Amino acid sequence: MLWRIPFRSYFIPLITGAIYLFVGYFTTREQSFQFLFLTFGLFGLSYFSLQKISINQILWQGLLYRGLLLFTLPWLSQDFYRFIWDGLLLFNDLNPYAYTPNELINQPQQFSALAETLHQNMGELSAGHYSNYPPINQFGFLFAVLWESNSLFTSIIVMRLLLIAADIGLFFLGKQLLKFFGFAQERIGWYFLNPLVLIELTGNLHWEGVMLFFFVLGWWLYVYKKPWLSSIAFALSVGTKLIPLLLIPVFIRYQSWKKSVLMACIGLLSLLLLFLPFFKDIGLENYLATIQLWFKNFEFNGSLYYIVRWIGYEIKGYNIIRQLGEVTPWLVVLIVLGFSCIKAKKTAQQVFTAMLLLLSCYYFMASIVHPWYIISLVFLTLFTRFSFPLFWSALVLLSYVTYAHPSFQENYYLIGIEYGIVFAVLGYELVKKKSLLQHF
Repeated sequence: MLWRIPFRSYFIPLITGAIYLFVGYFTTREQSFQFLFLTFGLFGLSYFSLQKISINQILWQGLLYRGLLLFTLPWLSQDFYRFIWDGLLLFNDLNPYAYTPNELINQPQQFSALAETLHQNMGELSAGHYSNYPPINQFGFLFAVLWESNSLFTSIIVMRLLLIAADIGLFFLGKQLLKFFGFAQERIGWYFLNPLVLIELTGNLHWEGVMLFFFVLGWWLYVYKKPWLSSIAFALSVGTKLIPLLLIPVFIRYQSWKKSVLMACIGLLSLLLLFLPFFKDIGLENYLATIQLWFKNFEFNGSLYYIVRWIGYEIKGYNIIRQLGEVTPWLVVLIVLGFSCIKAKKTAQQVFTAMLLLLSCYYFMASIVHPWYIISLVFLTLFTRFSFPLFWSALVLLSYVTYAHPSFQENYYLIGIEYGIVFAVLGYELVKKKSLLQHF
């Protein structure tokens, strides 16, 4: 029986590492079958590895896999070209919320030798709109180009190191919070070794990990009796991605109203100071207009939204996305109020469960659900009895089949499989109160 220990401890990490190398360096998003075969293999290996694993093994394996992806060019998303573009604008004292890339690319004096390359590769949608990335993202983009402003590869490496550092911070803060709230510290492995997390954050340079780091830092500061610093950390989280704005009202019901009001004032002041340098001259119009596009113009990997859209086609005869875009924000507000006000949350598990279900409802309604969006659910689920986000984190990768089609045509059968399984697991867990994480 002793052979099982080295097999699980060394052989599986070696196989897993080899697959990450193949996925990161020898797979494109157009090779959908190869990509899905390899990544589903990674999920299977991760599940098997996590059954008996120490906290130290989780750490060194996670660092190993991230290190293996350090020098790869992001292969599933072109968003990083826009990240570096925004960083170069700030480097040259240009406001990324004041100009679209299409407006600047035709200027006779280019602000960077990389401008043409970045503009050509960021995609038409990104090139035609103002930046929608909040201030903390912008500071990170600027930091990435400071070291060598005309080197695409250097900027990628610096950005990747920032994101890995955020994940390491999440590992240590997360395991402490899990212990504080009475969960096994080893649960952090379901995040730290999750293939979606590694592929989308370390591999493709999305900033959900930085957002989560500040959000979890806010929780950590709060439980260790530093509520005012906690407010600033939550503000930094919102300043990275706006999604925590949906979750913070639920957190407010976890404490007294007096403390909530004081923390909210500090948080709002911190947010104002973050946004003020960017909007003092141009206002919020460009930024808000770009945000509205996500509700009214774009579609990708929707679930309930696609069903409502189909009904709209049947009744109206055309795509009703603009009408839905007017209604959806108000539905989101009602759902947030419902989860926040119906019942005060007395335990941390109740708070995290409410946050998880609230954010899940938002994504179930959304017209766009990119794979990296699910990472927030993966982390939140560690503090609950639910595990459907872990299934979703694997199934959401089916959406990348879209890019194998020359015209980026979505496969609705695969979307049906994705959400069919997710809803089935969620329904089972709601009824049976059992989950994949129950023995941790």
